[in-house]
Amino acid sequence: MQVYLNGSIMPADQAAISPFDRGFLFGDGVYEGLRAFDGRVRRVEGHIERMSDGLGRASIDWDASQLPRLTERLLEANDLSNAFIYWQVTRGKPGSGDPARTRLPASKLIPTVFGYASPAPSLAEYTEPRTIRVSTAADKRWREGTLKSISLLGNILSALEAQEQGADDAVLIRNGMVAEATSSNIVLVHRADGKARISTPSLESAPILDGVTRRCILKLCPEIKERPVAADELVTADEIMLMGTLTMITSIVSLDGVTVGDGNPGPESRRILSTYTDALRTDQLSAV
Repeated sequence: MQVYLNGSIMPADQAAISPFDRGFLFGDGVYEGLRAFDGRVRRVEGHIERMSDGLGRASIDWDASQLPRLTERLLEANDLSNAFIYWQVTRGKPGSGDPARTRLPASKLIPTVFGYASPAPSLAEYTEPRTIRVSTAADKRWREGTLKSISLLGNILSALEAQEQGADDAVLIRNGMVAEATSSNIVLVHRADGKARISTPSLESAPILDGVTRRCILKLCPEIKERPVAADELVTADEIMLMGTLTMITSIVSLDGVTVGDGNPGPESRRILSTYTDALRTDQLSAV
């Protein structure tokens, strides 16, 4: 694998950062994950916008508008057309003579920029939602959930807890409200009188990530309502699905060991996945 590090493309086993880099010592950085389908990076403007916002809030000086150009370099170096592309920008390493471990850097640092690309499924492979089992878990993360920080220990602890319970992922609950999964946003479907009521937690109801895939799905499917979602609504849902850059649309078929719906992807999950892949294929979301 060829990776990008601070301006250069190189073999992954030759890439090295300082052990005093603040990303390593403090988790002091932000990240972004992109997708390329058939050689084209999709929804890149949304990722630039979100990373720019995160860098600004973290006071890290790096221009996220470089993402498309650098991503193309990575894809070409690895000869990939269908890929997941990961970018991480940390505050950098301390200068010579500066203390290594201090909350406030002694001087302005040069950010460390790292990226890699790995193979991922093509659009043609997303004919049916993938299925997973989840458990619920208390949201242990910090309050700045809208900031895509590389400090993901809370997410990891929840994922490990889910694994111990025989699940693939966790749905996080904070103050009795549904937040998101460990790396994806969530959608619930309730049916009554032959109609489907589709909801996703609003950004104001819990400290959750404003997912780029979430933005796209809400634009394509305005029937999905953003609102506070109570945890007990998970139990009564006819369908539950996750949405994200790598997740795409994934159906939750088991929640805390109880089957959701009939244990298969439901009609709304299938419809939303089809709508989303069609929009990607026809480039309807180039500006999202």
